[in-house]
Amino acid sequence: MRISDLARISGVPLPTIKFYIRERLLPPGRPTARNQAEYGEEHLARLQLIRVLAGIGRLSLSSVRRVLAALDDKGLSLGAQCRATIWALFPDQPEEDAPDVGPARVQVDDFIDRLGWEVDAASPGRDTLAHVLTALQRLDANCDIDVFSEHAESAARIVTHEFGHESAHSATAMAVWNVLSEVAFEAMRRMAQESHLAHCCATSADRAAGG
Repeated sequence: MRISDLARISGVPLPTIKFYIRERLLPPGRPTARNQAEYGEEHLARLQLIRVLAGIGRLSLSSVRRVLAALDDKGLSLGAQCRATIWALFPDQPEEDAPDVGPARVQVDDFIDRLGWEVDAASPGRDTLAHVLTALQRLDANCDIDVFSEHAESAARIVTHEFGHESAHSATAMAVWNVLSEVAFEAMRRMAQESHLAHCCATSADRAAGG
């Protein structure tokens, strides 16, 4: 198909497709003549993946690029490729460390050891959690790493469920599932907060009326 057909069938505007090609997110088509190229089903699938990651998945362009680079690295084993996509989904790390992040890193490393998790020393998850903890401690000096204990238990339980029931057997499917399930979980968590607040406020109002 021509690039105009690709735009029509995929629903992605032509300028956006050209932008993806320039940014090397989408491979160029097969040249057929001067200034003309042919595109196939693989381009449609790639566009769909990009739209999921950058659209409902809300990933930044740099994160999308990292995920696609991991998926395109055919020299990796399936396990290594899946881990690469997991790492790619972490937000961009700050260019400069917060001056007081060191103690939080020690707490995070100890926390992961206590959980018994096998997490690479270079995993961006460690750094992300350390920066989050540092920010929280600036607001509450008494806050320590154990504030995340319930989150860790929930995360481990969710992952066990996912790997027990997830039918995806490819790095691409796993990356898409990770992105979309996180968006869904965030939405459900926000709604649970809304529901909890509504219940608490209603209970307080009833008590006030009764009093």
